[in-house]
Amino acid sequence: MNARPNQIVLDIGGGESCPFAKYRDPRVHARIIAVDVSEEAMKNNHDVDEKRVADVTDDLPFGNGEVDLIASRTVLEHLQNPEAFIAISSRILKKDGHFINLFPSKFAPFALFNVMVPKKISTKLLSFFFPESRGRTGFPEFYKKCYYTAIKSLLEKHGLEIVFSFLSYYQSHYFRFFVPLFLVSALYEILLEAFGVKDLCAYVLVVARKK
Repeated sequence: MNARPNQIVLDIGGGESCPFAKYRDPRVHARIIAVDVSEEAMKNNHDVDEKRVADVTDDLPFGNGEVDLIASRTVLEHLQNPEAFIAISSRILKKDGHFINLFPSKFAPFALFNVMVPKKISTKLLSFFFPESRGRTGFPEFYKKCYYTAIKSLLEKHGLEIVFSFLSYYQSHYFRFFVPLFLVSALYEILLEAFGVKDLCAYVLVVARKK
């Protein structure tokens, strides 16, 4: 964001705040634009320079090669068609522009639970065991292609190469309400990380560059 002046930066799923806006160097004049499917969700977002309402799997209101950086956090798992989002992002990115996504992995136990258990029940359980989550849940999760090898394949298909990735196996905090389950989860994490099983990690962070 601060590497060169006058960059256009998209915060996908912008919501009510942009956590990386505070790191912007005012001397480089980066322009941060929040994009969300809901205008209401962005109503109180004062961190960005502009807000645009769009379904990222339908289209993004930018021209070919207009955008320098696209970033999202915990958005991909909510998309019915993540490949469409990746293809659209590749279209609007400049050459050497960057595409950054953080998302939970499809095969993490908590993700499997979210998919198998009806939404009303999972939301109630989450609110009961984690009161701090109340009011921050409700969007359906699909986890389509939300694992490392699938995302890597989709990125490459659409002219994006991964230049950095970080896989987090930590997920035991979801089970802290029951110590034996927490310990089993912690052992599971340790084994997965030790053997480098990428597709079974808990969270994936990928930084890709448009070729």
